[in-house]
Amino acid sequence: YICNEMTWNHRKFDVRMYWFVASLDPLIVLYHDGYVRVGNSEYSEMSFEDTTSHLTSHTGLGAETKATFAEFEEVLNQQHAKNSKRDFKTQQNVFTPVEHVRNQFKHALGEMIEIMKDESFALPDYQSRDPNMTSENGFQFYCADFILDKDLDVWFIEPQSGCGLDEDYYFRLEMHASLFNGMVDVREEVGSKQENKQALLPFEKSGNWEVIYADGQVYKYD
Repeated sequence: YICNEMTWNHRKFDVRMYWFVASLDPLIVLYHDGYVRVGNSEYSEMSFEDTTSHLTSHTGLGAETKATFAEFEEVLNQQHAKNSKRDFKTQQNVFTPVEHVRNQFKHALGEMIEIMKDESFALPDYQSRDPNMTSENGFQFYCADFILDKDLDVWFIEPQSGCGLDEDYYFRLEMHASLFNGMVDVREEVGSKQENKQALLPFEKSGNWEVIYADGQVYKYD
């Protein structure tokens, strides 16, 4: 466990964000902001027996809380003002706390896709063995969970396909509309461009989705 873990009103939390495999051939993956899941009771490292203190996925408990990415940004600003003396700079840019954290999400996910591309996103063996066989493109929707420490460094917990698309908060209705409208637009554009033998990138309509992996090019954040 991380003894320097950041909490949300003294409760453990994680951040769920989304990623979308828009094309397998070539492999193109996009990122979308998500939301915050907050634990059901005050976080304590004195005991690990009470799962409500250490898990953020106890569906249906009354004390369960979810928060928007805008609320997440406010908490990051408070945390940075209170505990961090670091400036988030690269050679070209200075980033706000939420940009710094978001960039880490995108970088970590891009690196994971690069590592797993041959295992998880390759063409089936029978297609790769037969150069005359036309491969059918594909797409898939996923999510990923992260936690943060008090220095606003990101820790990648897991990528997964069980994204829990409940609509228990109004903001999730709006978020889902952004997710799926953008996905439909991207997939329509991919299909149209492939039929006309055009390059897929840049996308003309991707909504709030951002490309983080494109045919071997990985999003990088220094």
